[in-house]
Amino acid sequence: MNPTIKNTQDKILHIMGISGLDNSYNVQKTIMETGLYSVYLLSKNNQPQALDEVLLVEHPPAKAPSAQFLTLRTRKPQTTSELMHEIVEALALYFGQKDLH
Repeated sequence: MNPTIKNTQDKILHIMGISGLDNSYNVQKTIMETGLYSVYLLSKNNQPQALDEVLLVEHPPAKAPSAQFLTLRTRKPQTTSELMHEIVEALALYFGQKDLH
């Protein structure tokens, strides 16, 4: 990781950039952090009516971090509990599919 990157916003935007993702987002909330991955709730810059996006950042040991957006089943505004349930399901699906490759 670049030692000059100090805050979460800059770190996430840097990882999104090296992963080839559009980095015109603001980090709204850290959903979860583990030793191998982190999940963030992002909002599009200058689009207050847009629905938030969920970003998965994988940071395995001795490898460069990578980022990808998680696909949620519903795209309507949700309660925190509903959103967490959707995120857990999306993570299970993502890591389940990854294990098949």
